[in-house]
Amino acid sequence: MITLVKFPSAFGLADPSPFVMKAQMLLKMAGLAHDIEVANNPRRGPKGKLPAIRDDGELIGDSEIIRWHIERKYGFDFDRGLSEAERAVAHAFARMIEERFYWVMVYARWIDPAGWPLVSSTFFRGMPPGVRWLVPMMIQRMVRRTLHAQGVGRHSPDEIYRMGILDMRAIATQLGAKPWFMGAEPTGVDCTVYPFIAGTVQPPFDNPVKEEALKHPNVLAYAERGKARFFS
Repeated sequence: MITLVKFPSAFGLADPSPFVMKAQMLLKMAGLAHDIEVANNPRRGPKGKLPAIRDDGELIGDSEIIRWHIERKYGFDFDRGLSEAERAVAHAFARMIEERFYWVMVYARWIDPAGWPLVSSTFFRGMPPGVRWLVPMMIQRMVRRTLHAQGVGRHSPDEIYRMGILDMRAIATQLGAKPWFMGAEPTGVDCTVYPFIAGTVQPPFDNPVKEEALKHPNVLAYAERGKARFFS
């Protein structure tokens, strides 16, 4: 039996991390039965982050490497039915979302004064009073340094959110009238797209990217469709 190591649920989501939700969707899409192990400490993963899966004693970390593992060991093709050109489009959108849109989401949650209080109260409220103010401040400072090193954190708030808005518009355009991102049935890219859409529109964070997402009925319908299919 496979075990998925994940964070506790938060913000009305199955997991506050879109990468954990991605891993869970990959397992469900591949039809692989699995147990859930909840961990607060990302160091439980082999690379110091979650998600991770434990499969026959092997601990595998990182959602994309988990996908490779499923494909290799269980012979499941997440992009079955797609042409080579469609597979390339799906790959490019997944990388856009995970390598840039993700960092806009990090800024919206961990740095923006409109989002930070919810993150702080959700993740740190159970800490002892003596460190409840210090640890969140230290972690936010670390996130700010990481964002700066990555590059997104060097921009103004308007510039950061402009990046996220353009990404969201591209997602809405590619989705179009299709029920799933690439067509009639979900494929591997939906395991990336849906968690990030859900993580934008479902939690009570208010920011310009969420405002943009709410303007697109197809994006909202997609969010409901993904929730019903994979996280009902």
